[in-house]
Amino acid sequence: MIAKWVELMRFPIDEIWIDEDAAEEPLTREVCRKLTSARVLVGKEIAEARAAIELEADPLLRGKRILRLLRHRGAFVKPCPGTPAYVCCGLQIVHIGQGCPMDCRYCALQVYFNRPVLEVFVNQDDLVRDLKKHLDDYPDRAHRLCTGEFTDSLALEPLTGYAARLVGLLRDTANVLLEIKTKTDFIAPLLNLEPSNRIIVSFSVNALPVSRSEELRATPLESRIGAAARAQRHGYRVGFHFDPIIPYSGWEEDYFQTVDAIFAKVDRERIAWLSLGVLRFVPALKEVSLDRFGPVPYFHDAFVRGLDGKSRVTADRRIAVYRRLADRIRSHSPDARIYLCMESPYVWRSSLGLPMSSDADLSAYLDEAVS
Repeated sequence: MIAKWVELMRFPIDEIWIDEDAAEEPLTREVCRKLTSARVLVGKEIAEARAAIELEADPLLRGKRILRLLRHRGAFVKPCPGTPAYVCCGLQIVHIGQGCPMDCRYCALQVYFNRPVLEVFVNQDDLVRDLKKHLDDYPDRAHRLCTGEFTDSLALEPLTGYAARLVGLLRDTANVLLEIKTKTDFIAPLLNLEPSNRIIVSFSVNALPVSRSEELRATPLESRIGAAARAQRHGYRVGFHFDPIIPYSGWEEDYFQTVDAIFAKVDRERIAWLSLGVLRFVPALKEVSLDRFGPVPYFHDAFVRGLDGKSRVTADRRIAVYRRLADRIRSHSPDARIYLCMESPYVWRSSLGLPMSSDADLSAYLDEAVS
């Protein structure tokens, strides 16, 4: 069994850093049992290694081969970090770790964390207690939960088993919907479980040229779509996230091809939702990406400063993009539940024709999928 899981690990781990108070956690022992070839560092050794990694030419790249196992001290369930300036969906994040072994050139995580290594929170029992208490405290609320905000939900699943444990815990909870969001096709553990309509296996997708050139070390786009079809056949509902959409010259046909590929393989009746989000980024990301990858053409497009401080293309241009993509999606599925990520009521109304005036409106729109 261990050999099987290690074979599934497509992201090599050279070192495991273990915080002293995490050494006796069951998940720590399980990860070390699976990664027998990785060098294990504890205590002062970690401080020395942390200082050394800062001297690397690309600490972020080196850090993607280092796994830190630690106990999380804060709340495990947190609201998605939206902004009052735009309509937010009300998603709640189940915090299982930080960092991603893939290396998308546009990824915001490059500037969000001050530690370049991958982090997994090993105190799983504390997470389960925190999650149960959160649900008990709000029994009348519809809960949409997701593990894929600060890390990929499945990239380290062969090591951690986090997704499988959460599916087992939540699949029969009436007012809960768990979204497992990924850029991989690592769904094998989920296919060994009883499916549920309350589990959404969702995939970040893009135009094929963007996927090939910008989503470094991510699973090929066609494999993600194939995994979505397999998840559906097993009994799960699926979701798709077109984010970030990069509106380069000729973008329409490339993104249309992705839409068409999805609906050629996936049953439209079993798609929970599709989200759209045009490229936006904190200004610092442009400089980080330049240092790591050299000039990235789309970071030098015509941007304006949004209400959230992020660089965005103009509202009229975003509206045109959303309208075109939504029309293509609706040509396959007229009743598709499409939503926009972090956009204003004006953009919602102008692009999708939906009166989405507040966070509560969008939450209600998506919470219908829970019930």
